Amino acid sequence: MKMSPELVSLVRAMLFDRRVASLATLHDGLPFASMVPFAATMVTGRLVLVVHVSGLAAHTRDMRSHPEVCLLVTARESPDVPPQALPRISIPAVAEFVPQDHPEHAAFEAAYLAMFPDSAPLFTFADFSLVALVPTSARLVAGFAQAMTLSADTLQAAVSGNGDA
Repeated sequence: MKMSPELVSLVRAMLFDRRVASLATLHDGLPFASMVPFAATMVTGRLVLVVHVSGLAAHTRDMRSHPEVCLLVTARESPDVPPQALPRISIPAVAEFVPQDHPEHAAFEAAYLAMFPDSAPLFTFADFSLVALVPTSARLVAGFAQAMTLSADTLQAAVSGNGDA
């Protein structure tokens, strides 16, 4: 699928400029949504959405049990845009816990700290983990009646600046 430059810009802004998303997990067999700070990064040429989570949080236990998750990111609200037309992207992903000895851990940590520098002390807490959310597809709603499903490759091309998006 070929994405217009405006749509590519919208996707990049939502993923690289926004700081908070809704994370959907499976909790005791039921859908569960929570708010998570996140950072988008390109590591080894692939898009990864990074979260730093406490082992005390229900969504952390959920991701360990069922790594299939979904992250919802919205554009900034505006009084000029009706809520139904608010641009948003829903990204089904696989949650991969990243141990400290993982080759990409330092890059993921740096990306997260670039977005949330005040969270540096949390990296010293033993119960916190970095989790890489690896997109499997995306559902982009660019506005009212402007919805499309993106493959993981199309999403990747859009955020990497590849002209094939």
